[in-house]
Amino acid sequence: MVGQGPTPEQIEGDDMPIDAQRRDHHTDKMAAKTGSAVSRRGVLRGALAAGVAASSFPGGRAAGAATVALAPAGQEADREQTLVVGTAASASDLDPHSAYDGRSEMVIYGAYEQLMRLEGDKTDEYVPLLAERWEANADQSVWTFHLREGATFHDGSPCDAAAVKASFERLLALGLGPYEVVGRFVADPAQIATPDARTVVFDLGRPQPLFESAIAAPYGPYVVNARLAKEHEEDGDWGHAWAQTSAEGMGTGPYRVTTFAPEEQAVLDKYDGYWGGWEGDHFERVVIRVVPENATLRQLIEQGEIDIVDNLTPETTDVLAQDPALRVDRAYTTSDIYLAMTVAGPLASPAARQAMAWAFPYDDVIQGVYQGYAKQGRGPLAELTRGFDPDLPAYSTDLDKARQLLAEAGVAEGTTLSMMLTAGSEAANTVAQLFAANLGQLGLTLDVQAVDETTFIGTAYGEAPAEERPSFFPFAWQPDYDDGWNHLSPLLACDAAFGKGSNVGVYCNERVDELLDQARDAADLEAYQQALSEIQNIVTWEDPAGVYYAQIQWTTILRQDIAGFATNPIATGLYDFYRMSRTA
Repeated sequence: MVGQGPTPEQIEGDDMPIDAQRRDHHTDKMAAKTGSAVSRRGVLRGALAAGVAASSFPGGRAAGAATVALAPAGQEADREQTLVVGTAASASDLDPHSAYDGRSEMVIYGAYEQLMRLEGDKTDEYVPLLAERWEANADQSVWTFHLREGATFHDGSPCDAAAVKASFERLLALGLGPYEVVGRFVADPAQIATPDARTVVFDLGRPQPLFESAIAAPYGPYVVNARLAKEHEEDGDWGHAWAQTSAEGMGTGPYRVTTFAPEEQAVLDKYDGYWGGWEGDHFERVVIRVVPENATLRQLIEQGEIDIVDNLTPETTDVLAQDPALRVDRAYTTSDIYLAMTVAGPLASPAARQAMAWAFPYDDVIQGVYQGYAKQGRGPLAELTRGFDPDLPAYSTDLDKARQLLAEAGVAEGTTLSMMLTAGSEAANTVAQLFAANLGQLGLTLDVQAVDETTFIGTAYGEAPAEERPSFFPFAWQPDYDDGWNHLSPLLACDAAFGKGSNVGVYCNERVDELLDQARDAADLEAYQQALSEIQNIVTWEDPAGVYYAQIQWTTILRQDIAGFATNPIATGLYDFYRMSRTA
């Protein structure tokens, strides 16, 4: 994924402690390519973006919010046939080839399609979409996708093999946010062949067993109407500037974006020509309302004005779980929350960083801050991520071990460490204060620096040398697809520091770099796992890069009459609207 790593304060703002994620919250790990300061990881940032509450269902207009009407909405859908989603943050980019934040992707997920998509709550099972079937050759270096007949873009033009290839050419040419999801495997459109109108062949040049996972990623590999985008091109941008605020005619999904009101709402209406048809139970309209206040979201779902909302505070979630008209879904995800440690000054030695891992108050944070909506992390990968090592031991809080290691590292009592976090989060500040209390028992001082988000991102992704950086950056991360390499490489690679990735602690270990290359190029999953297991042991125990302290639960509150819902550990905060319906 891209990345500003979402921080706990972003994940756990005062209003939304377990924020709508991948990874994400993140500044773009492709920041140099996107030119954008904030993008995704994640899925872990969207819910805390600033927004203005809509005033009424379904289209109340907030002061100062500009409504972008993309197409006539037509006849007002019946409330029973309308799904209303409440979210604390607004979509900001409707172009699937640049969008990298969860709230933009929520809209995109209903209007655009990939060749295939993750199945329900599974990370390694797939639903055929534009491809009705696919297969790889013996060594998995060539992947062939057979397109379904009758799929069309929302302007009525056919979604055939030439259109699919043109879409991937656009993604690769733009090189924006989610580029590397596909660019890791396919760097040149010449690697994509179209032997006939319903067949697309990707020749990867070497065995790539994870290509299937990447093509189903919820960020990046969407098929867009590249021909139509070209008609709106400005200065060779493939219509990108236009597509950021307009989706008219661009997707193949079951819904068309008919209204986009940034900071207020997005409205999606059913596309009558959808290849999947409209027999059975489906919502005809989806309204995504931006409501920044936790209390207002609670009130709206209690009153039945919205049908679904995610990641309210633990206290609010506990209360709503008692409402017989509602149900709460709790699910662990592929997100990992940690303190990135800067490899300099007092934390220059592995022993000093090991001491920090032993000094962290894990139980106090899990129970006191997350209130049971999380479990302790066991390294840089969440347990649900492919490549996680189940044999990796977990740290516990042991101040005696920490004291011994500090002595070995030559870190004297009276030393001051620093942590930079984003201002405005009581939860993040509580984590810092709990950690500071433990460090105080070791004779160390933790200087907590609460700054605005721009300063946080500028410091983390700026060019300041390691010795001028804070000792700790609170971070969270989530892979773009089910791949531990995709998760770890932007955080740990030596060349991923200073805005070239999300290695904000300027960590560099030559053996880790070698192993990252081995995992990336592994011809089989056994070699892939061996490389990732060794990486996890190194960066957790031998030469720590972070204090990996929490894996949070994604919580969704929805009305009891909503059917077809599932939380996917990778596509968190995204809803398969077409599969959802209202029961009698």
